Amino acid sequence: MKKAVLSLGMAISTLFHAGAVQAEELKFASWNIAWLGSHEYNERKDKDYRQLAHYAKKLDADVIALQEVEDENWARKVFGDDYDYYFSTKDWVQRVGVAVRKSTGYAVKAKEYKALDVGRVRNGMDVTLSKGDKKIQLLAVHLKSGCFDSPLDEKSVSAMPSTSEKEARRKEACEKLSKQISPLENWIDQRAAEQVPFIVLGDFNRRFSRDIALNYPENKGLWQALDDEGAEDLWTPTATADSACWGGYYKDYIDHIVFNPEAKKRYVKGSFDQLVFDEKYSRELSQTLSDHCPVSVKINL
Repeated sequence: MKKAVLSLGMAISTLFHAGAVQAEELKFASWNIAWLGSHEYNERKDKDYRQLAHYAKKLDADVIALQEVEDENWARKVFGDDYDYYFSTKDWVQRVGVAVRKSTGYAVKAKEYKALDVGRVRNGMDVTLSKGDKKIQLLAVHLKSGCFDSPLDEKSVSAMPSTSEKEARRKEACEKLSKQISPLENWIDQRAAEQVPFIVLGDFNRRFSRDIALNYPENKGLWQALDDEGAEDLWTPTATADSACWGGYYKDYIDHIVFNPEAKKRYVKGSFDQLVFDEKYSRELSQTLSDHCPVSVKINL
Protein backbone atom coordinates (compact mmCIF):
# COMPACT_ATOMS: atom_id res chain seq x y z
CA MET A 1 0.00 0.00 0.00
CA LYS A 2 2.83 2.36 0.94
CA LYS A 3 4.46 1.56 -2.39
CA ALA A 4 1.26 2.47 -4.27
CA VAL A 5 0.92 5.75 -2.38
CA LEU A 6 4.56 6.55 -3.07
CA SER A 7 4.09 5.80 -6.78
CA LEU A 8 0.98 8.00 -6.89
CA GLY A 9 2.87 10.80 -5.16
CA MET A 10 5.72 10.53 -7.64
CA ALA A 11 3.26 10.62 -10.53
CA ILE A 12 1.58 13.77 -9.18
CA SER A 13 4.98 15.37 -8.59
CA THR A 14 6.01 14.51 -12.16
CA LEU A 15 2.83 16.06 -13.55
CA PHE A 16 3.30 19.18 -11.43
CA HIS A 17 6.86 19.67 -12.59
CA ALA A 18 5.89 18.99 -16.19
CA GLY A 19 3.31 21.75 -15.90
CA ALA A 20 5.89 24.05 -14.34
CA VAL A 21 8.27 23.45 -17.24
CA GLN A 22 5.54 24.49 -19.65
CA ALA A 23 5.35 27.93 -18.02
CA GLU A 24 7.57 30.27 -20.00
CA GLU A 25 8.97 33.66 -19.07
CA LEU A 26 9.21 36.30 -21.80
CA LYS A 27 10.70 39.74 -21.49
CA PHE A 28 8.72 42.55 -23.17
CA ALA A 29 10.28 45.96 -23.73
CA SER A 30 9.61 49.31 -25.34
CA TRP A 31 12.24 51.63 -26.76
CA ASN A 32 11.98 54.86 -28.67
CA ILE A 33 15.30 55.08 -30.55
CA ALA A 34 15.09 58.67 -31.68
CA TRP A 35 15.19 59.21 -35.45
CA LEU A 36 16.70 55.82 -36.29
CA GLY A 37 16.35 56.09 -40.04
CA SER A 38 17.26 58.04 -43.16
CA HIS A 39 16.16 61.44 -41.83
CA GLU A 40 18.73 64.25 -41.69
CA TYR A 41 18.30 64.37 -37.90
CA ASN A 42 20.02 60.98 -37.67
CA GLU A 43 23.72 61.84 -37.62
CA ARG A 44 24.90 58.57 -36.02
CA LYS A 45 28.26 57.11 -36.99
CA ASP A 46 29.41 53.46 -36.86
CA LYS A 47 30.54 53.82 -33.24
CA ASP A 48 27.08 55.08 -32.31
CA TYR A 49 25.40 52.00 -33.80
CA ARG A 50 27.86 49.80 -31.91
CA GLN A 51 26.92 51.62 -28.72
CA LEU A 52 23.21 51.13 -29.42
CA ALA A 53 23.84 47.45 -30.15
CA HIS A 54 25.65 47.16 -26.80
CA TYR A 55 22.56 48.41 -24.99
CA ALA A 56 20.25 46.23 -27.10
CA LYS A 57 22.26 43.19 -26.01
CA LYS A 58 22.13 44.38 -22.42
CA LEU A 59 18.35 44.83 -22.69
CA ASP A 60 18.10 41.20 -23.86
CA ALA A 61 14.33 41.32 -24.49
CA ASP A 62 12.26 38.74 -26.33
CA VAL A 63 9.67 41.18 -27.67
CA ILE A 64 10.40 44.87 -28.24
CA ALA A 65 8.01 47.63 -29.24
CA LEU A 66 10.02 50.14 -31.28
CA GLN A 67 9.29 53.77 -31.96
CA GLU A 68 10.97 56.23 -34.36
CA VAL A 69 12.59 53.38 -36.30
CA GLU A 70 12.19 53.56 -40.07
CA ASP A 71 12.12 49.86 -40.95
CA GLU A 72 13.65 46.46 -40.27
CA ASN A 73 16.92 47.32 -42.03
CA TRP A 74 17.53 50.12 -39.57
CA ALA A 75 16.40 47.94 -36.66
CA ARG A 76 18.95 45.28 -37.64
CA LYS A 77 21.74 47.83 -37.20
CA VAL A 78 20.91 47.71 -33.49
CA PHE A 79 19.31 44.32 -32.79
CA GLY A 80 20.86 42.12 -35.49
CA ASP A 81 19.39 39.07 -37.20
CA ASP A 82 18.07 37.25 -34.13
CA TYR A 83 14.67 38.92 -34.44
CA ASP A 84 11.79 39.00 -36.87
CA TYR A 85 10.56 42.55 -37.46
CA TYR A 86 7.05 43.82 -38.07
CA PHE A 87 6.66 47.48 -39.04
CA SER A 88 3.89 49.84 -39.99
CA THR A 89 3.96 50.99 -43.61
CA LYS A 90 3.07 54.63 -43.03
CA ASP A 91 5.15 56.86 -45.28
CA TRP A 92 7.24 58.46 -42.55
CA VAL A 93 10.61 57.62 -41.01
CA GLN A 94 9.18 57.61 -37.47
CA ARG A 95 7.44 54.26 -37.72
CA VAL A 96 6.17 51.93 -35.02
CA GLY A 97 7.44 48.37 -35.10
CA VAL A 98 7.72 45.19 -33.07
CA ALA A 99 10.76 42.89 -32.88
CA VAL A 100 10.19 39.26 -31.84
CA ARG A 101 13.13 37.02 -31.01
CA LYS A 102 13.11 34.06 -33.40
CA SER A 103 14.19 31.55 -30.77
CA THR A 104 11.00 32.06 -28.74
CA GLY A 105 9.19 29.85 -31.24
CA TYR A 106 6.00 31.90 -31.04
CA ALA A 107 3.78 32.28 -34.07
CA VAL A 108 3.29 35.95 -34.85
CA LYS A 109 0.26 37.57 -36.37
CA ALA A 110 0.86 41.27 -37.04
CA LYS A 111 -1.24 44.00 -38.61
CA GLU A 112 -1.27 47.78 -38.58
CA TYR A 113 -3.74 49.59 -36.39
CA LYS A 114 -4.43 52.52 -38.68
CA ALA A 115 -7.27 53.95 -36.59
CA LEU A 116 -4.70 55.76 -34.44
CA ASP A 117 -3.78 57.97 -37.38
CA VAL A 118 -6.19 60.83 -36.76
CA GLY A 119 -4.25 63.14 -39.09
CA ARG A 120 -0.48 63.09 -39.67
CA VAL A 121 0.26 60.89 -36.68
CA ARG A 122 1.61 57.36 -36.37
CA ASN A 123 -0.18 54.04 -36.83
CA GLY A 124 0.00 51.36 -34.18
CA MET A 125 1.01 47.71 -34.58
CA ASP A 126 -1.40 45.03 -33.40
CA VAL A 127 0.53 41.82 -32.71
CA THR A 128 -0.65 38.44 -31.42
CA LEU A 129 1.86 35.88 -30.14
CA SER A 130 0.75 32.27 -29.80
CA LYS A 131 2.28 28.88 -29.08
CA GLY A 132 -0.03 25.94 -28.37
CA ASP A 133 -2.56 27.17 -25.81
CA LYS A 134 -0.42 30.20 -24.90
CA LYS A 135 -1.51 33.53 -26.30
CA ILE A 136 -0.95 37.21 -25.65
CA GLN A 137 -1.89 40.23 -27.73
CA LEU A 138 -0.15 43.56 -27.76
CA LEU A 139 -0.65 46.97 -29.28
CA ALA A 140 2.53 48.97 -29.89
CA VAL A 141 1.90 52.72 -30.00
CA HIS A 142 3.57 56.07 -30.43
CA LEU A 143 0.96 58.70 -29.65
CA LYS A 144 0.99 62.39 -30.52
CA SER A 145 3.70 64.35 -28.71
CA GLY A 146 3.32 67.73 -27.03
CA CYS A 147 0.33 67.34 -24.69
CA PHE A 148 1.96 65.71 -21.69
CA ASP A 149 -0.49 66.55 -18.92
CA SER A 150 -2.99 69.17 -20.13
CA PRO A 151 -6.71 68.32 -19.86
CA LEU A 152 -8.05 66.62 -22.98
CA ASP A 153 -11.75 67.48 -22.88
CA GLU A 154 -13.11 69.53 -25.78
CA LYS A 155 -13.87 72.61 -23.68
CA SER A 156 -10.37 72.79 -22.19
CA VAL A 157 -8.62 72.17 -25.49
CA SER A 158 -10.75 74.79 -27.27
CA ALA A 159 -9.87 77.33 -24.59
CA MET A 160 -6.12 76.81 -24.97
CA PRO A 161 -4.32 79.93 -26.26
CA SER A 162 -2.82 79.80 -29.74
CA THR A 163 -1.33 83.28 -30.18
CA SER A 164 2.28 82.18 -30.48
CA GLU A 165 3.63 79.35 -32.63
CA LYS A 166 4.54 77.40 -29.50
CA GLU A 167 1.01 77.75 -28.11
CA ALA A 168 -0.53 76.74 -31.45
CA ARG A 169 1.64 73.59 -31.63
CA ARG A 170 0.67 72.61 -28.09
CA LYS A 171 -3.02 73.13 -28.79
CA GLU A 172 -2.82 71.06 -31.97
CA ALA A 173 -1.02 68.32 -30.05
CA CYS A 174 -3.78 68.18 -27.45
CA GLU A 175 -6.46 68.14 -30.16
CA LYS A 176 -4.84 65.17 -31.90
CA LEU A 177 -4.08 63.25 -28.71
CA SER A 178 -7.69 63.68 -27.60
CA LYS A 179 -8.84 62.23 -30.95
CA GLN A 180 -6.61 59.17 -30.43
CA ILE A 181 -8.46 58.24 -27.24
CA SER A 182 -11.47 56.73 -29.02
CA PRO A 183 -9.54 54.30 -31.28
CA LEU A 184 -7.32 53.33 -28.35
CA GLU A 185 -10.36 52.68 -26.17
CA ASN A 186 -11.98 50.68 -28.97
CA TRP A 187 -8.98 48.38 -29.26
CA ILE A 188 -8.92 47.84 -25.49
CA ASP A 189 -12.69 47.22 -25.37
CA GLN A 190 -12.48 44.59 -28.13
CA ARG A 191 -9.60 42.74 -26.48
CA ALA A 192 -11.31 42.86 -23.10
CA ALA A 193 -14.45 41.31 -24.63
CA GLU A 194 -12.29 38.47 -25.97
CA GLN A 195 -10.93 37.82 -22.46
CA VAL A 196 -7.35 37.38 -23.63
CA PRO A 197 -4.26 38.72 -21.87
CA PHE A 198 -3.09 41.91 -23.56
CA ILE A 199 -0.68 44.78 -23.09
CA VAL A 200 -0.48 48.20 -24.69
CA LEU A 201 3.07 49.47 -24.78
CA GLY A 202 5.15 52.22 -26.31
CA ASP A 203 5.61 55.96 -26.20
CA PHE A 204 2.29 57.40 -25.04
CA ASN A 205 3.74 60.92 -24.77
CA ARG A 206 1.61 61.28 -21.66
CA ARG A 207 2.56 61.45 -17.99
CA PHE A 208 0.11 59.01 -16.42
CA SER A 209 1.46 59.86 -12.98
CA ARG A 210 0.36 63.47 -13.58
CA ASP A 211 -3.07 62.41 -14.86
CA ILE A 212 -3.51 60.50 -11.58
CA ALA A 213 -2.02 63.23 -9.35
CA LEU A 214 -4.29 65.85 -10.93
CA ASN A 215 -7.26 63.54 -10.29
CA TYR A 216 -8.64 64.17 -13.75
CA PRO A 217 -12.13 62.92 -14.58
CA GLU A 218 -12.54 60.46 -17.44
CA ASN A 219 -12.97 63.18 -20.08
CA LYS A 220 -9.78 65.06 -19.13
CA GLY A 221 -7.09 62.48 -18.42
CA LEU A 222 -5.77 59.92 -20.88
CA TRP A 223 -5.20 57.38 -18.12
CA GLN A 224 -8.69 57.88 -16.74
CA ALA A 225 -10.20 57.57 -20.22
CA LEU A 226 -8.55 54.18 -20.77
CA ASP A 227 -8.74 52.70 -17.28
CA ASP A 228 -12.13 51.16 -16.51
CA GLU A 229 -13.64 48.37 -14.45
CA GLY A 230 -13.70 44.61 -14.80
CA ALA A 231 -11.84 43.33 -17.86
CA GLU A 232 -10.69 46.90 -18.60
CA ASP A 233 -9.23 47.55 -15.17
CA LEU A 234 -5.75 48.55 -16.34
CA TRP A 235 -2.42 48.69 -14.53
CA THR A 236 1.04 49.98 -15.35
CA PRO A 237 4.15 49.98 -13.14
CA THR A 238 5.22 53.37 -14.54
CA ALA A 239 2.33 55.22 -12.85
CA THR A 240 4.01 55.01 -9.44
CA ALA A 241 7.70 55.03 -10.40
CA ASP A 242 10.19 57.78 -11.22
CA SER A 243 12.25 57.67 -14.39
CA ALA A 244 16.03 57.72 -13.92
CA CYS A 245 16.81 58.16 -17.62
CA TRP A 246 19.58 60.69 -18.24
CA GLY A 247 19.88 61.48 -14.54
CA GLY A 248 16.13 61.69 -14.00
CA TYR A 249 15.79 65.02 -15.79
CA TYR A 250 12.20 64.08 -16.62
CA LYS A 251 11.05 62.05 -13.64
CA ASP A 252 7.58 61.23 -15.01
CA TYR A 253 7.45 58.34 -17.46
CA ILE A 254 5.85 58.81 -20.85
CA ASP A 255 6.87 55.31 -22.04
CA HIS A 256 4.49 52.77 -20.55
CA ILE A 257 3.59 49.08 -20.54
CA VAL A 258 -0.10 48.79 -19.68
CA PHE A 259 -1.67 45.48 -18.55
CA ASN A 260 -5.22 44.23 -18.51
CA PRO A 261 -6.18 41.96 -15.55
CA GLU A 262 -5.49 38.74 -17.50
CA ALA A 263 -2.00 39.92 -18.42
CA LYS A 264 -1.31 41.26 -14.93
CA LYS A 265 -1.91 37.77 -13.52
CA ARG A 266 1.10 36.70 -15.56
CA TYR A 267 3.33 39.65 -14.63
CA VAL A 268 6.51 38.56 -12.85
CA LYS A 269 6.38 40.61 -9.68
CA GLY A 270 9.15 43.20 -9.39
CA SER A 271 10.34 42.62 -12.96
CA PHE A 272 9.70 46.15 -14.23
CA ASP A 273 13.00 47.74 -15.18
CA GLN A 274 14.42 50.76 -16.94
CA LEU A 275 17.76 50.33 -18.70
CA VAL A 276 19.63 53.52 -17.85
CA PHE A 277 22.60 54.48 -20.00
CA ASP A 278 25.99 54.55 -18.29
CA GLU A 279 27.09 57.77 -19.95
CA LYS A 280 26.56 61.19 -18.41
CA TYR A 281 23.93 63.28 -20.17
CA SER A 282 24.86 65.52 -23.05
CA ARG A 283 22.64 66.78 -25.83
CA GLU A 284 24.82 65.00 -28.40
CA LEU A 285 24.57 61.66 -26.59
CA SER A 286 20.81 61.97 -26.23
CA GLN A 287 20.70 62.22 -30.02
CA THR A 288 23.18 59.44 -30.87
CA LEU A 289 21.82 57.03 -28.22
CA SER A 290 18.29 58.25 -27.59
CA ASP A 291 16.43 60.68 -25.38
CA HIS A 292 14.43 57.62 -24.20
CA CYS A 293 15.74 54.74 -22.09
CA PRO A 294 14.12 51.34 -22.76
CA VAL A 295 11.61 49.99 -20.24
CA SER A 296 10.80 46.31 -19.77
CA VAL A 297 8.75 43.74 -17.86
CA LYS A 298 8.69 39.96 -17.63
CA ILE A 299 5.53 37.94 -18.22
CA ASN A 300 4.88 34.24 -17.56
CA LEU A 301 2.98 32.53 -20.33
